[in-house]
Amino acid sequence: MSCGNAHAKPCNEVLSLVFLYIDDEIEESLRIEVSTHLDECSPCEGEYAIERRVRSLVQRCCRGDGAPDSVRESIITQIQQITITRIQGQS
Repeated sequence: MSCGNAHAKPCNEVLSLVFLYIDDEIEESLRIEVSTHLDECSPCEGEYAIERRVRSLVQRCCRGDGAPDSVRESIITQIQQITITRIQGQS
């Protein structure tokens, strides 16, 4: 997506960072760039607003629902296997 206007950070780059921005998991320098872009680009700000609403709705609907123990155990096992494989590959 592009609004057709020139920005310091292109629309497609900003939109690729929106989820990190929403979750506050973005580097400070990028946060400032995204924030500035959203302030000056109404199409991107609109996309950002939609994503925030969807995230809020999902949080509200899924509050308190955790993954079953079997799923958690499976994920932990897979992470451990990947970690072991990488460590052995570095040796």
